[in-house]
Amino acid sequence: LQFAVIKDELTAMVDDIIRQFLNDKIYEKDQAQNWCNGISDEIIKALHQQQRGFKFVCTCTIFQKGYASMNFSSTCLWNPNQDGSVTVKYENDKMHAFVCLFGLAP
Repeated sequence: LQFAVIKDELTAMVDDIIRQFLNDKIYEKDQAQNWCNGISDEIIKALHQQQRGFKFVCTCTIFQKGYASMNFSSTCLWNPNQDGSVTVKYENDKMHAFVCLFGLAP
């Protein structure tokens, strides 16, 4: 199975999980880490149940909206024919969230 075949499905799943955790919430510094942990855990749990045959790495970043900017990048050495990644962005009036999911074929 190639990552490209399931990329759109994974993007939708990640987006749904982020929304379950963050819709209708305002940014709370004391809760942001818990939300990151919960989002990442739920994504990995859902992937484990689906038995996709990939090794997955998930990162989550949540930050308050304001006047500062943020840039990030990641790179991997992998097989471009089988492996892949998705980045899902979420935002509401008070915060931004980014989830990066990397799928590596065994």
